[in-house]
Amino acid sequence: MKGILKTVLEFLGVTAFVEEGGVKKLTEDQKQKMIQNFGEAFTTKFIADLEHESNGDGTGTATEDSAQLTELKNKLAASEQELANLRSSTSTFETDKADLMKTINEQKALITILSASDGVDPKPTHVSKGTETMDEKNDKFLFGIQQPFMAIDDAHPYNQRAYASLMEKHGIVIPFRKAASMDYESLKTDLGDYFRVRKQEQIQSFLQKLPSLETIFKVESGYQDQAVLINLFLTDDFSQAGNTGSTFENVVKGGYKFEPEILRMFDVMFAHKFTDLSKLEKTWMGYLNREGSSTMKWSFIQYILVETGKKLHNEREIRRVRGKRINPTLNVPGTALGASDGMLEFIKKQIALFKIKPFAIGEWTESNIAEYIRQATAMVPIVIRDTGTVVLYMSPDALTAYWKNLELLYGVNQDYTANIKYVKEYPNVKIETVPNMGVSKRMVWTVAGNFSLFEDQPNEMFNFSLEQQDWSLKVWSNWKESFWAYLIGKKHASAAEMPDDYSTQLIFCNDVDEPANYYVPMLADDTTPSVAQHTSIVSVANTVATAITDIDDAEINQEVRLKCGNSTNPITIAAANKFSLLTAAWNPAVGDVLILKKRSDGKFIEIDRQDATSKAIAIAADDTTPDVAAGDTFVTNANTAATAITTLDNAITGRVYTIYGAGSTNASTIANSGNFVLTAAMTLSAGKWIQLQKAANGKFYEINRG
Repeated sequence: MKGILKTVLEFLGVTAFVEEGGVKKLTEDQKQKMIQNFGEAFTTKFIADLEHESNGDGTGTATEDSAQLTELKNKLAASEQELANLRSSTSTFETDKADLMKTINEQKALITILSASDGVDPKPTHVSKGTETMDEKNDKFLFGIQQPFMAIDDAHPYNQRAYASLMEKHGIVIPFRKAASMDYESLKTDLGDYFRVRKQEQIQSFLQKLPSLETIFKVESGYQDQAVLINLFLTDDFSQAGNTGSTFENVVKGGYKFEPEILRMFDVMFAHKFTDLSKLEKTWMGYLNREGSSTMKWSFIQYILVETGKKLHNEREIRRVRGKRINPTLNVPGTALGASDGMLEFIKKQIALFKIKPFAIGEWTESNIAEYIRQATAMVPIVIRDTGTVVLYMSPDALTAYWKNLELLYGVNQDYTANIKYVKEYPNVKIETVPNMGVSKRMVWTVAGNFSLFEDQPNEMFNFSLEQQDWSLKVWSNWKESFWAYLIGKKHASAAEMPDDYSTQLIFCNDVDEPANYYVPMLADDTTPSVAQHTSIVSVANTVATAITDIDDAEINQEVRLKCGNSTNPITIAAANKFSLLTAAWNPAVGDVLILKKRSDGKFIEIDRQDATSKAIAIAADDTTPDVAAGDTFVTNANTAATAITTLDNAITGRVYTIYGAGSTNASTIANSGNFVLTAAMTLSAGKWIQLQKAANGKFYEINRG
């Protein structure tokens, strides 16, 4: 035992073991180091022998040691022979080789210790690794590897796609979609250029599949470019009192009018390029490398190209509702939402074409939505409403607000029914929620089946093409998509020509899409921001001073809202040229809003300008612990003495509070200490502001300041 004690001391880099009550012990770090290098069985036996040695009852003999050493050498020889067999097998996986090398190294380390010892060493635990062969036609586990993460089932769609690809080589067609691609650079950056033993059997993804509009609207295939849908309008009435004594031509009435509705299809694509795949061989993906030194890591690519299909699905589902087609610029990547028009943009364009006359009823709120829906549904022509086929489409948030409002109005009634999916006053009008509508307050009434989703070939989005170029790999797919309706309305020359009874249209809607207090971000450094998507836009951080000189896509008599959303090179507007009618130049602070309206000569009239503090709740003078229960935006006051804010009373955990500064007379201050964790102490003088969020520990953390 003395020899092995000396060897272990040298291995641990210490001169003596720690003692407790006269018994030698290993520290926790020493124990873990022993387990890591020599295994848990050896370490456990060594600790027991160390305790026996401390008590003077040493164990083992030189004969026992020699026999055990011989046995260990025999096992090492067997393991090395097994490794040689594995190397000669073309079906051996690198993971087995790595595990076997680890076992051999552990055994060599044990032999070194035993050779230098005169005591007894515990027998090492040896786990024999068998050989495995690839079974490409195994339809239960990919390559026949019977591990949970290699199962070919609905829980592992990427394995299904890989299996389908393998079967194509054998002339067997499997109805599984092929794989896609995803970026691995962030993983490589985080993990570094070192091989690591995997902690889990699956690459994790936090993507969640969004609900599909295909559960609401039918999908039709076979449309490539444009298609003509013929609309028939029956003008006037046809029946009349019997008058057979008259000349036939004199009593003929009624009429038919055919008008084409041209469906437009949009070209959409996905393109990605994998480069430097050989670098991954020695990085975190080493255990997935089945190709040796080949630069094309096909197994790895098949494994990680699993989430793009889901990502493309999510992007398409959002685009089907909120997309707005932006024609591509040569050699410039486009955005997902800009690939095609969705439902909301389709409605906007039909309104602009004078086919749909919206109900002029303004914006609904949570307190009036029940009456709002009743009033709007009543405006649908009765001849259509009474067919029992009309559906009201709205956002999930609108339905929740409708239920809450109905409960408030009728909840105490004995006949009250909660969570209905129809209009209360018109039970034959069904309510259908459209997912992914975001904050839109648009409501649409039409007959069931009128809206449809169009495509060219089913699942064309997932029909990926792969092309190897030198040591890189290109992956792409192309498809067509569209959202359209069969029957929209008769096209008029102007809004004035459209009848007030809505009798020439089959789609009905309110006149509000995104609410006025919802702002769409501008592009950075854009001096002529567009209001094509929404009339309320908010600035972002700019790289240079950005003075707005015009507003693109603004219509005459249209109200436009500009909001300053960032203090980095904030937007400004001079009272000149198209903005010469402003009351003064606009040099906003974060949160300030300018409301404009375009005149027929192209100039903008100032309707109003709102400071960020205009709706803020005033904090009483000299208040060091202001109560924030009434809101989330506050403004300080002129104080009569030095005033240091020490906490915010009645703050809600997780909520962000904005505090603006007022005058500079004894301006309120907040120290970077106590209940506040700031980037630096804050003095809330005029023009200054700070955003704070209350955490679960009761402290307020700075989010932003300006």
